[in-house]
Amino acid sequence: MSNVPPHVIPYGMHQAKRALPTIGKVGMTLRQKILLLGTMALAGMCLVLGLHFGSYATQSRAIEMMARNAQAVGALSNAVHELQKERGQAAIRDSAALAEQVVLTDAAFSRVAGTGVDITGFIGSLFRLRAMAATGEEGGITVRDGYNGLLRNLVDEMDRLTHEPETATAKAEISAHIHLVAAKEYLAQVRATLAYWIEYRSDDPAVLNNLMRLRSLYDEEVRRFGLKASPELTEAFAAGRMVHEVAQTLAVLERVTTTNRLPQTLDLGAWWSMATGAIDHLKGVEDQSLGLIERKAKAELAALQSGMHFEVVALSAVGLAVLFLALSATTSLLRALNRTMTGMEQIAESRDFHSRIPDDSPDEIGRISHSFNRLLDIAEHLLKEKDHLAATDPLTGVNNRLRFTQILHDEANRKRRTGTRMALMMLDIDNFKRINDTYGHNVGDEVLKTFALLIGKGIRSTDFVARWGGEEFVMLLRDDDCDTAMIVAEKLRRQVAETEFPGIGKMTCSVGVTAWASNDTEAGFVARADAALYRSKNTGRNRVSCD
Repeated sequence: MSNVPPHVIPYGMHQAKRALPTIGKVGMTLRQKILLLGTMALAGMCLVLGLHFGSYATQSRAIEMMARNAQAVGALSNAVHELQKERGQAAIRDSAALAEQVVLTDAAFSRVAGTGVDITGFIGSLFRLRAMAATGEEGGITVRDGYNGLLRNLVDEMDRLTHEPETATAKAEISAHIHLVAAKEYLAQVRATLAYWIEYRSDDPAVLNNLMRLRSLYDEEVRRFGLKASPELTEAFAAGRMVHEVAQTLAVLERVTTTNRLPQTLDLGAWWSMATGAIDHLKGVEDQSLGLIERKAKAELAALQSGMHFEVVALSAVGLAVLFLALSATTSLLRALNRTMTGMEQIAESRDFHSRIPDDSPDEIGRISHSFNRLLDIAEHLLKEKDHLAATDPLTGVNNRLRFTQILHDEANRKRRTGTRMALMMLDIDNFKRINDTYGHNVGDEVLKTFALLIGKGIRSTDFVARWGGEEFVMLLRDDDCDTAMIVAEKLRRQVAETEFPGIGKMTCSVGVTAWASNDTEAGFVARADAALYRSKNTGRNRVSCD
């Protein structure tokens, strides 16, 4: 169509050609829309997975932090337990026992520091409290209240750690644990207060009132613990009430708060040992509670991870299936467009019709590709036919002079690079004009066809035969020297002389041979072969000459 003059092109085609550039400027192209659709599908899939994983990561970090905090709470619980003992020893002013307990308390606080909890403020307050107790500048009640304040701060820190971060994991167990810690603290205060009363036989009504207040607080925390505790902890706590030290401690506290009098037979050592045994039991239940919280946290984390893995796999499978379908359709359509555009560009630019678009798809895209390939087959066939007609002599069917010139040019360039041999043979039918004049041009044409067929059968796959013009033919021997070419030429001359040609009988041919030189040119190469042929003609015909 490009060869048709513009004035011959119909009006409608002019309109279409002018409209084509405008189409690409209106909105998005189909390719861009398809790519955008695929990108949005992929982005949506990634967003859903990202949000899901973010939620899992948040919950997972919260549970892991709670498990770590539970370990810190366990260390704080031991520190509280030892500090409660130190408070009691300081209240009754037992120097030797207090010194031993200080060592145990400091070791417990060292383990707390190893969990990462900042206890610098606690340690500073404890050292000041110990110095106050050692100088005796303040009374025992003041020292006891100082220890009580420090212990409240430690319990508050435990409460903060068990509630940070806020999770739904083991909420009841954490709440029960806090009530249990508070109950143990109140019982420890009862131990210290009653020890002070026994030591000093004080008739101060404030001491009795404090005991009654502590007992009420203890009972309330125990009640709240029972509401929140698991059956496992409730059973462990109830079993402790059957322990002798616990039962005796509670019995003494009941007697004191109901009679408002201190048992006369109760000495300090017996009370301290009894109350310490009861507190140790609560400490055992407290440790059991921490272990339960840690186990629940680990189980919850494992369940969360397992559920997350399943959900991720399921969501990924569904998402990938949807994404695969979207991408498959997108890719197929884009591939078809690319193939069509590439094929059209190749045709327009290089006129190469050898490539094919894969058409093995069973859908509409395959039908489009198959139809396009059929067009390519037709175009290739037409091009091959055109090339064949352009390179073939129409009378004899051998290569024409134009094709020979192209082949000679390529071979000459190769010989210049490699320095290898090449020979040229030029053949001419003797007295051909006489044949035309005597038998007519139709017989002459048949002679030319038979002659071309004869020399074509005698060549090798590497040789190249063409009609030079009229009754002259050329043969290019790509890898031979002049001696070899002379042998081949003599063989052909003899075959021609022995052949019966239709309508005329016997006839002969003359041959000129030459070899390629290192500094040769195509024109000089052909001229030498022509000169050799001329010499064969001038020396009697039906012979081979080499120049």
